[in-house]
Amino acid sequence: MKVKPLLILTSFLVWGVGSTYWYVCKIKGFCSQNQTLQTRTWEEKTEKKPVKPKAWIYFKKNDIQPVIEDSLQWTVEVNSWKENKREGKKLLLNAPYFAGEQNTSDYPNLGIARAEQIKKNLASQLDTSWVLTGGQLITADSIPDFVALPHDFVKWVIYNDNVKEINGKTLIYFPHNSTREITNKEILAYMDELAAKLKENPSWKVEITGHTDNTGRHTVNMALGLKRAKRIREMLTKKGIASSQIEVFSKGETEPIADNTSEEGKQKNRRVEILIIK
Repeated sequence: MKVKPLLILTSFLVWGVGSTYWYVCKIKGFCSQNQTLQTRTWEEKTEKKPVKPKAWIYFKKNDIQPVIEDSLQWTVEVNSWKENKREGKKLLLNAPYFAGEQNTSDYPNLGIARAEQIKKNLASQLDTSWVLTGGQLITADSIPDFVALPHDFVKWVIYNDNVKEINGKTLIYFPHNSTREITNKEILAYMDELAAKLKENPSWKVEITGHTDNTGRHTVNMALGLKRAKRIREMLTKKGIASSQIEVFSKGETEPIADNTSEEGKQKNRRVEILIIK
């Protein structure tokens, strides 16, 4: 006799749950909205956000203003630059940039613009007359939201009246119409450094190219440029460098780097360029 009331009660509960579901989910549509809300909330939580690099200094994409993430590390770096200052050398800041970044500055590329901004910020902390700037192009499939400054973006380079390390090459300047033996202390010091590097790395090669100003005939200048390149090669072989590591060329007056209408420009064009091939 008790079974029938229990069956009636169970049927009533099932009918109640079903009716509630039909009204709330099918008629009002609250279930689908809640599911959509949950899905949207999950997507918002899992949406990828730009991740800052683990670097003490970086730049935002397309921006030249440096962001100093670690001021203590910045102070340490600046102090080390001041302590390592040496006669005849300058500090080269090579800031990175990507080919696809928008360069709205007046500089040739965004890397130089970034390096110049760092130099400007350094003015209150050190003498920036011995700071040079450059840009380092980074090849990648995509541009990150934050461009980290590599720790080795700073390099001490030889930079004086007779020897300059510029854009991966070393320039040695010669007097007018001269190929005579070199006795300049700054040039000799650089040649000692170069010879030491080549001895430590016998697989490296060095290309030596002679240049002249536009004074005289083309054939004479080509010969003069080659004599200058051979003079540098001779200095290296006397220091024990194998001739197989050295190649010499001449460009004569065909590739000036300054205006030949002034004596100052001609002096810059009378040079030997040394390129290390690693």
